[in-house]
Amino acid sequence: MVQPLFIAQEALCFYPISTIYDSCPRYLFYALLLASCLTRWTGWLADVFLGAAATYAGTAAIEAFILVSSDQIAQEPTLVSIPYVAENSTLWGSFPQLITQTDQIILQPSALELDGDAVMAIVITGYLVFLPLQCWSRVLTQERARILLFYLWNILMLAGSICALVYAAKSREIPTQYMFCYPDVPPYQSTSNDGWESTWRTSTWNSSIWETFSNITKWGEIGDICYNPCFNTSQILRQTTTLESWVTERRSEASHGNRIWDRLIYSNRYIYSLIILCFILNIVLLTFKFLPYKSRIPSAQIVVIWRAKKEIWRSFKDEFKESLSTPRNGLETKETYNTKNSRSCWSRIRPVFTIRFLKAFLRIIADLGILFGLLFSMIISPLTIIGFVAYIEWWIHNDGPSQENPQQVGQWSYLVSIGLLVTSAGILTLKYRLASAKELDTEIETLRAHLEKLEKRRGSLN
Repeated sequence: MVQPLFIAQEALCFYPISTIYDSCPRYLFYALLLASCLTRWTGWLADVFLGAAATYAGTAAIEAFILVSSDQIAQEPTLVSIPYVAENSTLWGSFPQLITQTDQIILQPSALELDGDAVMAIVITGYLVFLPLQCWSRVLTQERARILLFYLWNILMLAGSICALVYAAKSREIPTQYMFCYPDVPPYQSTSNDGWESTWRTSTWNSSIWETFSNITKWGEIGDICYNPCFNTSQILRQTTTLESWVTERRSEASHGNRIWDRLIYSNRYIYSLIILCFILNIVLLTFKFLPYKSRIPSAQIVVIWRAKKEIWRSFKDEFKESLSTPRNGLETKETYNTKNSRSCWSRIRPVFTIRFLKAFLRIIADLGILFGLLFSMIISPLTIIGFVAYIEWWIHNDGPSQENPQQVGQWSYLVSIGLLVTSAGILTLKYRLASAKELDTEIETLRAHLEKLEKRRGSLN
């Protein structure tokens, strides 16, 4: 069988996940969010955990803004003619993604930015945690400054989540990429971009590819085994040398991810439906929290609600009975009612048609809605977070292996930084116990001066 001059096969062109968003920093971020929820009553420790998590998520949100606003300009699709290869070719063993039974393909160089998936995992998880904390936690939202800070962070996380989802939708539209190789020289599974020279594309893609493989000297100039047009792309946040081209195994999980996806219990549509439901519930609760409406639900804390359950139920019954106990206003006459039975029926149902009953009914419905929404949110929010993290981490895992291993400094340095930060904050909490008498006197004078300023400020508010 005559060998073709060159062959074409499908390739995956992508920028690997950056070190800052690799597996270890992401898992540390999830741990910080969990620690923030579990230690929110400790004060300084929760502030350290929450501050570190919020800063990390804020960085990811800003990158999401940049990715959406500076999306790479897609090149025009070009028709490229290739040598015809039969389906029963013996080249399948060396080229698992071989293009067969056609003599032309549509080429549109592009590259996938895998940071988009990691950024989406961080900002959406952060938003799913920060928003319920603002709704439920009294400790973290007992001061106006903290409330304002939570609002700003939630707005940042919401904007970052929207941008990450928009970019994820765009990234799925990236066309199929190809590499071109000599049939006797199969490529490695992974190829890194060593840079692109302008001489490698002199005119159209079709002419450049045929010229390269028709001249062995010109092929040697590309510095690689195969010709990868996707290396002629760029990304504003990346060095072009970080771009990689992969060849997946034939019928592998990476090239046929839908087969695995079909076997999962849930799909991404269910996950995002839960996220939307969680978002709506918490936004409604947050709205009621700041509206001038006096609810019978004493707190967003489930323990407080359980302790006050009898009082809540009693207030419901008392208001309902009071709305039905409207005294007769003397309008009933014999002309209006012919029998005693008819007067009795009307006297029973007449309060239902009053404004008083309508207001009481709406208040009870609103309080029951708040209570149901609060309980349902406390159930659905943790499940949504767990489900989304499991889904997105599975998705990122199928993007390919991590760029670095956990033992490399780029991965464990974040854990060490958090550990040193917690240690430093813990030592500073002991400053009064470790202080000398002179230091305590100085601190007392400073606090007195600060107290005088607060008293003046308080007096100006009256």
